[in-house]
Amino acid sequence: MYDILNVYLENGLRVIMHKIPYVRTMACGIWVKQGSKYENDDENGLSHLVEHLMINIENDSNQRFKKLINEVSSEGIVYNAGTTKETTSYYFTGLSNMLEKCIETISTIAIDNKTFANELLENEKKVVSQETISFYSSFNQIKERTSQALWGNMGVGKIIVGNLENINNAKISDIENIIKNSYTPENSTLVVVGGIEYQKTLDTIEENFSRWKDTQTRKYKEIVDSEPGIYFNSAGSGKSTAISIGFRTPSYMDAERTNIDIIAKILGDTSLESRLVQEIRMKRGLAYSIGAFTSFYEKRGTIGFTAVCASESVNEVVKIMMDEFHKVKVEGFTDKEINRVKKVLETRTLLDLDDLTSQLKFLGKCTSNGQLFSLEQEIRNIKKSNSESLHKTVQDMFVEEKMGLAAIGNCDVDQVISLLKLN
Repeated sequence: MYDILNVYLENGLRVIMHKIPYVRTMACGIWVKQGSKYENDDENGLSHLVEHLMINIENDSNQRFKKLINEVSSEGIVYNAGTTKETTSYYFTGLSNMLEKCIETISTIAIDNKTFANELLENEKKVVSQETISFYSSFNQIKERTSQALWGNMGVGKIIVGNLENINNAKISDIENIIKNSYTPENSTLVVVGGIEYQKTLDTIEENFSRWKDTQTRKYKEIVDSEPGIYFNSAGSGKSTAISIGFRTPSYMDAERTNIDIIAKILGDTSLESRLVQEIRMKRGLAYSIGAFTSFYEKRGTIGFTAVCASESVNEVVKIMMDEFHKVKVEGFTDKEINRVKKVLETRTLLDLDDLTSQLKFLGKCTSNGQLFSLEQEIRNIKKSNSESLHKTVQDMFVEEKMGLAAIGNCDVDQVISLLKLN
């Protein structure tokens, strides 16, 4: 049995608690529904900048936060933060006897870190700018560019690290405006897992978070391009090109999500057993880096198949990819392939069950999307997948109307586009 307690404070803050018997550790964190998806063109990148500022212990305007961070760190607590397209999170992991102190620390982040000195802002802008420059100067951006091609430069198509000019020009008022409109109780979820006592933990949460004023959250209506498109960036005189063929998929909460993860691993997992690695790398030596990824959001999702290869090999690589997509639409997958990947996913999920931070992030993502799942349920869904259901998912997903292309490098993009045919 997977025991989850779901409650709301009077101010609208959602609280999720999952007790794991016989463990002496805990993980806790807060998920705020603020990421690049909610930014306009002039704000793109500022959610990530806000995250850096909120967790910066040099914020002299909140000495209590600085004191608490130093206290929990000295007791071995590990803390971190992250920004995605849809959320910003701040989370702590350590021994259960430090839970109360960690909850208090998280409350100071969410409630009290609202103002920042201009000197701190300017310093953090330099850090975030360097991170942004590094992102845009590497092929790592190909996944983000795939979503941009599929959904447009809006909503979940927005790049998380954002626009460098926006970051450099950000003012204190811009930061405070995001915090005021998005860092509200009704827009946030507090998650606690591990060796905890429900009532005692809830009392601690109420003590620290009931002072958070119930204020109005900014309104948002998601807009995406009506059809997938093409993203192409001719990257100077380099000899390599990163290519990605992506497809629109259902959302994180859709029943087909597990099937889509299985399909991604069978076709494009980095392991030597995947079909694309076999056909592109092992048999023909056309590329060293082959991969596949899935990205699921509140209302939609993305699957992408990537390769980094010599620019003169792009057309051949794309043709092989398209041939494989067509082949699985016609023939489906073998039981051997399906069982191998299901075992891999089951193992990964069981390992996550033993890792509190993984469980914390899983629940944070689920609850931010308005639902509750368990990792045990994830294993059940993996076991239920079969050749018939996978073949149906392939038929629904691998269609030209849902396909997009992202390419970074020196290739003839018109020739590549002409190859994007699914018979």
